[in-house]
Order: sequence, then C-alpha cells, then structure tokens
Amino acid sequence: MAIGVDQIYLSMTDHDTGEYLTANVYTVDGVYEADGVTLRRLSIGQVVMALCLKRATDLESGYKYTDPDTGEVKKIPGVIQKMAEVEDTSEQLECLTKIENAVVSGEVNMTEAKVKYKNTEYTYYDFLVNVMNVDNVPTTANEKSEELISSIEAKMDELNSFSQETMIELQSLTEKRDQAYDMISNILRSINTVITATINNI
Repeated sequence: MAIGVDQIYLSMTDHDTGEYLTANVYTVDGVYEADGVTLRRLSIGQVVMALCLKRATDLESGYKYTDPDTGEVKKIPGVIQKMAEVEDTSEQLECLTKIENAVVSGEVNMTEAKVKYKNTEYTYYDFLVNVMNVDNVPTTANEKSEELISSIEAKMDELNSFSQETMIELQSLTEKRDQAYDMISNILRSINTVITATINNI
C-alpha cells in the first residue's frame, strides 16, 4: 500500500495528442496511471526519470509523511532547510564570539553594546537573554564575569555540536539528491545514445 501521492508534470508531451504527461508518484509503490495517462504511454526512461525527479525534489525541499503507527504527519527537512540551519548557527556563533571577546577585553555595558543578527540589531543583553536563552546575564560585565563567560562558552559548545550533526545530515541529503540527478542524467545519456545509433543506422 502506498504511503503518499503527489502529482507531478513530467515536462514531456504525448507524441499522438501533444498533451503534457502527468502521473501520480507514490512514495513507496512507484508510478500509477492518472489523468488518462497510462503506463503504456510512458517509456521506462520516463517513469524512472519521474521517480528520480520526485525524489530529488523531496530531498531538496523536504517532504511530509504520515507515521503509520501514530497517524501523525511529520515533516522531513531537506537540503534547503539544513543549509539555512548551518548558516543560522554560524551567525549565532559569530555573535557569541564577539560578545565573549568584548567581555574578556574589559568592562562592557551589556544594555548598550550591540550585535547584529538576522539583519536586526540587538544589545548584548537582549541577544543573550531573548535569542540564546542564557540565564543570569548581568547588565555590566568584564573579564571577571566568569559565570557569564562560562555560560557563553557552554552555548557555543552546544551550537558547535549541533552544527557538526547538521553538516553530516546535510552531506547525506546532498549526496542522495545528487545520486537522483545523476540517474536522470545517465538515463538521458542512454536515450541519446540509442537515438543517435538508430539515426546512424537509417
């Protein structure tokens, strides 16, 4: 039994009618006829390309599926979301590093000194408390604010660990997406080879 269905355009036209070929793509069971288009009107190459294109798109943008045990709809993040997470984590780390360096360098008014995050300016205090959820942030800090420095470094360690895990997931998703595109490319190359050979033999 198929888990989910999405209709996609194959960007191909029927040789007899000129209409666009569409097919329902099942995430588990493959391709099934739809809109009057039967599998007999799709070549094996078109079917495989449709499946590969659907998989590549899902890996790029993410997709939803229904948990068969709980019935809960879950979203699987794709390459785009993971890249955004990596970029966001890097920006947070830059802000934390700037704040830590300022604190270690000397006395800092935490409610006046500012850092830019996601094109918005925050005071050091607001960034640590409201964005990073750091507890017990003083309004003034210096190199002797050991508790604050320890909290900032703990948050940086947490972000570094998260970033490493996200990078591993991103690399895996990217490799799977590229494999799908490679398969499409290989099919097109094979089709072109057959067509060229056929023309040369005419």
